[in-house]
Amino acid sequence: MESAEETKHEEVDDMANTGTFGYRLGEDVSGGVKVEGLSAVRRDLKKLGGDLDLVKGEFLATNKKVAEIVLGDAKRFVPVLSGALAASMKNASTKTAAKIRVGSSGRGRTKSNSPDLVEYAGPIHFGWPKRRIKPQPFIYDAIDPRRNEIAQEYAERLTSIRNKYDL
Repeated sequence: MESAEETKHEEVDDMANTGTFGYRLGEDVSGGVKVEGLSAVRRDLKKLGGDLDLVKGEFLATNKKVAEIVLGDAKRFVPVLSGALAASMKNASTKTAAKIRVGSSGRGRTKSNSPDLVEYAGPIHFGWPKRRIKPQPFIYDAIDPRRNEIAQEYAERLTSIRNKYDL
């Protein structure tokens, strides 16, 4: 006969293996993108020296565009009761990354009583097994079908930079 502790561990293991609570496992969901020739582009960008920040800046528009692609779909997938969670979703892209901020205003640390803070954003997206909250991964659901389009955006940007700087 199994103890309650053993049963609890089996349930957690089962959740991890089946993707029930916030995990993206499976053959149809790949975790990364391989860019052929990226190491050569990085090497050539280092040779540019002082212009590197300029090159990074060229990615800002692409990062914002990619984040908007995902953000538009994520707003269709986000669960809505009051609309606060959907309203908290913002494009927070930088020169180095496409980012979407969900649950806060993005203006640094937010007090817990701030109207801009949606404290339940993480548990809704990733789930919270202890509270029996199943994940509703609206950001992942927005990214998954658009991976090729996102990769294409970055490929086009890399090609344009490579041509512009004769790399």
